[in-house]
Amino acid sequence: MKHLYEIIPYRRTVWITGFLKTTVSSAMITTGVVILFNSITEHPYFMEWDEIGIVLGIVSITIACIYIAMIDRWKERRKKEELDTIEDYINRKAEEIANMKVLRKLEELEEE
Repeated sequence: MKHLYEIIPYRRTVWITGFLKTTVSSAMITTGVVILFNSITEHPYFMEWDEIGIVLGIVSITIACIYIAMIDRWKERRKKEELDTIEDYINRKAEEIANMKVLRKLEELEEE
């Protein structure tokens, strides 16, 4: 029987929910805040496009929040699958042990 760490693909989950989520969401939120404040303070690059910068900043922050929610929902689903796998593994092991105990008891009874 395989070990649990071989059955559960946890490396992908850690990579997606750790590094990728943090990097992408931080970059998008930072970009959104910078664009938003540059537009509000009338930075020279956005002199004629105040509302476009504000909209882009808000859209960037909103997309980052949606991305975070999607990743968290995916992680929750994966965690449920992982717990189901662990429960199945424990049940199989318990059944094997129970069968061994019953067989030993039957052998002891036959010897008497």
